[in-house]
Amino acid sequence: MNEINRFKTLQAYQPQAARILQSGFINNRLSHAFIFEGPKGTHKLATAYLFAQRLLCTNVGKDDEPCGNCSNCVRISHGTHPNVFLVKADSEQIKKEQIKNLIIEFARLSVENGPRIYIVDEAERMNQDASNTLLKQMEEPSADIYAVLLTTNSNALLKTIVSRAQLIHFKPIARALIRENLLKEDVSELAARVIPEYTNNIEEAVKIARSKDLMAILDLVVDLYRIAGKKNQSMILRFKETSDRVMVNVATMDFFLTLMILFQKDLLYTLLQHHDQIVFTPEKALLEKLSKTTLQSTIQEMLEKMLALKSRLRYNLNYALAFDLIIAQLERGMQHGT
Repeated sequence: MNEINRFKTLQAYQPQAARILQSGFINNRLSHAFIFEGPKGTHKLATAYLFAQRLLCTNVGKDDEPCGNCSNCVRISHGTHPNVFLVKADSEQIKKEQIKNLIIEFARLSVENGPRIYIVDEAERMNQDASNTLLKQMEEPSADIYAVLLTTNSNALLKTIVSRAQLIHFKPIARALIRENLLKEDVSELAARVIPEYTNNIEEAVKIARSKDLMAILDLVVDLYRIAGKKNQSMILRFKETSDRVMVNVATMDFFLTLMILFQKDLLYTLLQHHDQIVFTPEKALLEKLSKTTLQSTIQEMLEKMLALKSRLRYNLNYALAFDLIIAQLERGMQHGT
């Protein structure tokens, strides 16, 4: 469950969060309520479990890190420790009954020694009754109870809740760190460079890398550009043969179109000698070849058309016709760009 099992590891992803939490432990000045605010995929939940491990670890090291091996640390990482509670939305909302059940649980004697920690995931999804019920719990905190609220938007929480907690901002994960994680998943260098340009959510990035269907779309994009300008092959025919991979839903169409845009930008960067901005670096030879046979105005015109189509994907379009048209226009531009 928890790949962030040390503050040293957290430091690489979220240095501010690591610094604040470690300082609280070292100086024995911990807040009893925290709000972790940041985009999805920024290790907020993993950090909440690390916080719980440090509170309950029975063998904290000289470096002030949880050991990760004691019974408490292991059970927390497996999500089975009776002193650590996770509250998530049952459906669209976190309801009053869920918070009431949490408070009832805290009113009982703990089955194990040590502090108790409750984590509210996607806290912005609490309805009004749930928020008011939680506020009452936070207004009268017990010495051995800690709260961690996770949210993408602290402004969506009651101001009175925010005022009773220490707010820690989680920043988007750097592309280089996402790339490192993807390479550990044994994905290709190309995928490891391209996927972080599509998402800064590390969990989503790994999910994409593990998807055979989405990786097939990446291969298709490169394949289409390899065909470009060849008299005996057709980009539009190749796309029609494999369009079922792309036209699954809006998400897969958006993924395909984003990769096409990235490649088209790389053509422009190659032409302008901006090599440090290129994403498809493993395809450097192909980019060099195409940039020498395509006019800058053609590259820019197609890039604008791709961006325009991407902005209209959420509308009701004849998607098949729209994609056929843009691939056909791209092919003509590649053939007559010189």
